[in-house]
Formats: sequence, structure tokens, C-alpha cells
Amino acid sequence: MNARHRRIGDLTLGFLTLGAQAAPLDVIDAAANAGFGAAGPRISGRYPGDAWPSVDGNPDAFDEIRRVAAQRGVRLSSISGYYISPQVTLEHLLANVRAARAVGAPMILQGCFDGDQSRVAALVRDYAAAAREAGVRIALEFMPMSELKTLAQTVALIAASGAGNVGILVDALHLARSGATPGDVAALDPSVVYLTQLCDAPAQLAEGDTLFNEAMAGRRLLGDGGLDLAGLVNALPPDAELELETPAVQHADLAPTLRARHAAEAAQRFFSRHFQG
Repeated sequence: MNARHRRIGDLTLGFLTLGAQAAPLDVIDAAANAGFGAAGPRISGRYPGDAWPSVDGNPDAFDEIRRVAAQRGVRLSSISGYYISPQVTLEHLLANVRAARAVGAPMILQGCFDGDQSRVAALVRDYAAAAREAGVRIALEFMPMSELKTLAQTVALIAASGAGNVGILVDALHLARSGATPGDVAALDPSVVYLTQLCDAPAQLAEGDTLFNEAMAGRRLLGDGGLDLAGLVNALPPDAELELETPAVQHADLAPTLRARHAAEAAQRFFSRHFQG
């Protein structure tokens, strides 16, 4: 068997596969029902003030997330919380750390929509120090429609922060749209790539579409697009953490478990086609 072949139980179900507002318990439940070994829920809104009724106002929410994940046999590989943005303070980011510790997740997936590079580097330094004390790593996600647009910018931010527990989240779609290739990922120190999110999409952004809309509504199941996903998987170590982020619009009206199962079936076909032997 190819060392990079994965069964569904080896993969993480990313919350976005079930839609942008997927509640944590729904993500865990769908992951368990579809055979995923892990789940990556979003546990807060993206910006301060965003409503997130599945967690906000419930002091026991994080305990319940941790309990249900353990009960269903689903590992929590990461959480997503507040983006770094101009209105975000260190205290908001420390809330991400407290949430990760409370649910037992070892990693926070972190987007950045603040263009003040010196402020961001200082925030990440202090954020990472608190995360290190909690036994948590931070995976920075570069997105060409964000203020952390490229792989090179992400590497530079990590260096500027001086943090040893901050790495990179590689999203297959953002990698392609930023102009980078699997070869650029292969050139990295493997230890700095904390998580890779897999989805498919057309080889090029459709005329008239936007990067943000494509990221939310234009992703496809593995094998249904033109991204070099096999090349990306080959660029990673055989034991790399892989998460499915495939919110296929044709499945938007399906129940969470059905959406997760469609994603799982497509992933299994992809790995069997490219990494069986």
C-alpha cells in the first residue's frame, strides 16, 4: 500500500464541508457517522460581536464539545476561532487559546485580516506564548483575499514572531490561487506545515467570480476539479495531517451526515485512484 494512502478514519472533517455556520456538535456527529477519525470545528464567530449561538451564552458548551467528541470517538484535531483583524485584541486571541484547551484541541487554525504587519507579528508572538503554555500550536492560514496572502508572507510572519509553536496551514485552493505550487510546499521544512486542507476546484478562477465567493461556494469534492491534489499530497510527509474542506454547493440542502458521507466517498475514490499501490 502506498504510504500516502488514507482511509476515511485517517482524515479530519473540516467544519466548512458542512457549511460556514456548521455548529461544533453537528460537525462531531457528522464526522462520527461518516467514519472520519477527527473533526475540526469552528467554536466562535470570525469577528468580535459575531453571533455564535451554539457556544455563546452556554458556559458548559466547551465541556459538552469535549465530552461528545470523546463519546463518539472523534479526535478534535483543531478549532477555528476569531480571525486576527484590526478590531481584535490579544484578549480575543487568548479566548481562542482557552477554547482550545477547554475542548482538548491541540491546534488553532488562524486567519489574518489585519494589514498592519508589525502589530500582527507582535500579536502572534504573545498569542503563541500563551498557546505554548496551554500545549497548543497555531496554524496560520494564508488566503489571497486576506491580509496574509501567500506562503512567503506566512513564512516571514512566523520568523518575525519568533514563535516556535506557529506553523502553516496549506489550503489546496488558496495555494493554487496565490500562484504557488505543490513544489513550493515540498521545499518547506516539513515540520512547519501543521495542517493541509484538501478540496478541489476548477484549475482557474471562473471569469466574474471572486476569490471569497469561490472559497465559500465554489469548492468541489476531491476529483471533481482541476487542482493538482495528488501533487500536493505527494509534497507532504506520509503522516501529514489532512482535513477535508469540501462544501459542495450541490449538497447544501442535505443533512450534515449526508454531506460528510459524500465528501468521504469522494476522498476514498481519490486516494484509491492516486495512492493505492
